[in-house]
Amino acid sequence: MSVQEKIKGILEGIGETYMFENWQTANVRMDKFPLPCVLNVLPVSGSLSVGLNQMRDKPNCMIAFMDKADFDFDGEQNDEVIERCKDRIKRFVIEVNKGRVFKAVAEDIRYSLFYDRLDVNVTGIVIELQLEEVQGTPICY
Repeated sequence: MSVQEKIKGILEGIGETYMFENWQTANVRMDKFPLPCVLNVLPVSGSLSVGLNQMRDKPNCMIAFMDKADFDFDGEQNDEVIERCKDRIKRFVIEVNKGRVFKAVAEDIRYSLFYDRLDVNVTGIVIELQLEEVQGTPICY
């Protein structure tokens, strides 16, 4: 199972609507996509952790948690959307840290907010973190 499939399983397991695309394709699909949702942005980098018995994938992930925003939102309304997104991120990290498929995240998670990035009116938070598989691909010599 790929890292992407593992992330999808965790997010769908906590009730999130999931998309795995680049920003441009997501922008087109968002017109007909239910909100709130999570976009797992196609990774552009990562590393492979090579051990004696297995090789584990460690992609650098960008995951966007977003929800609908009013066209002419004010700061307080938008802050409510951002706080809901943060709560969803916390649920995701708690599930990751249960250690079933990824090693626990034990460092700060960088995030950035976005508004008006897509054609639909959404507000969200993009988190950046590296997720390392617990069980990788066995290495047989």
